[in-house]
Amino acid sequence: MITGKDILILSTQDWDALPTRKHHWARKLSSRGNRVLYVEQQMHILGWLADIRSQYNRMWSWIYGPRIVSERLWIFTLPIVLPFFQIFRFVNALNNWLLAPIILWALRRIGFDSTILWVYTPHAAGLINRFGESFVVYECVDDFTATRGLVRSATVEALENDLLRMVDQVIVTHPGLQEAKSGISRRLALIPNGADLRHFALAGRKETVPPKEVSELPKPVVGFHGWIQYWIDFDLIAYAAQKHPDWSFVFVGPIEPLARVDKVRNLSNVYFLGKIPYKNIPAFIAGFDVCINPFVLDKLSDTVSPIKLYEYLASGKPVVSVDMPAAREFADLISLVRTPKEFVTALEDQIVQNANGIVEHDVVARQRAMTDYSWDKRFQQVEDVVRDAMVSVDKT
Repeated sequence: MITGKDILILSTQDWDALPTRKHHWARKLSSRGNRVLYVEQQMHILGWLADIRSQYNRMWSWIYGPRIVSERLWIFTLPIVLPFFQIFRFVNALNNWLLAPIILWALRRIGFDSTILWVYTPHAAGLINRFGESFVVYECVDDFTATRGLVRSATVEALENDLLRMVDQVIVTHPGLQEAKSGISRRLALIPNGADLRHFALAGRKETVPPKEVSELPKPVVGFHGWIQYWIDFDLIAYAAQKHPDWSFVFVGPIEPLARVDKVRNLSNVYFLGKIPYKNIPAFIAGFDVCINPFVLDKLSDTVSPIKLYEYLASGKPVVSVDMPAAREFADLISLVRTPKEFVTALEDQIVQNANGIVEHDVVARQRAMTDYSWDKRFQQVEDVVRDAMVSVDKT
């Protein structure tokens, strides 16, 4: 067990975002008797201006220092940084030069010492060895060279290669990422994402009542929950929604600026319900007749360990997913598709099966498939890997 440590997490998500691996690890590490400072994502000035209504206070909130959210767990919001730091290395270096003393100041405000540094992004390479850390973990959860926005793949790849050489332990979430990083890092482990199994199992219980936002929609309801971003295939959704105007297509979650929702905005049977509290998500899923995992099939989806897919399976609900590598593990439990026509056919098949009554053994089979995908088990794997690596570092 890792305990009694001061841990600095440099995240790619804000604390109030949809919970992912980063959030779960922060809570679990703090529950182990460690002190944890979770530093939220870097936001550049252009991104801040684009979302200024909801991010207005971000410009100066860092001045107040870390804020405590639970015992031994603090959150810190960084100041706004310069844009293009994932295009030009000198901009990233300048941002890190500005941010390092501010993060160090935040650490001193809460008395951190001999810190473990836990990073999630290649542009953190310039921050290594700036905080007197005794051990560094890099968890690579995406192929950052395939992301969109103000990103240059060659720059991100160079930054990540620097990071891989500098850290003490690399953990990846997909075999494709493992293959890509294995020739660079000293220590590398593969530990996929997971799900909160008990939480999402609530969606399959008879006593869970769907909210009226879903229950009052025309049936059947084809549902998605998660971060609505550019990797959602809205061409796929538009095709299906136009083929079946009598169906309801529901999206639960925040819409990010790059998401191509304009492709379906004019369709009367597509509904965006916005971000809802995490605790309420199972009730919304309870109102779905079929859950969908509609990634764009590209380089990014080839290496994703999709949390929402695991959450759907934990609910026991029928699932239609695009044929991405991580989904093939469950090919006997879900429908895999590659084309819009296949997508519609799979949805039709699942809806017919639902009309004949959900088969209980199918629900149980989906949930049993997730036994090893609980966040508790995944964290134990991560903790074992990091603890063993720390022992090895201490001996050298």
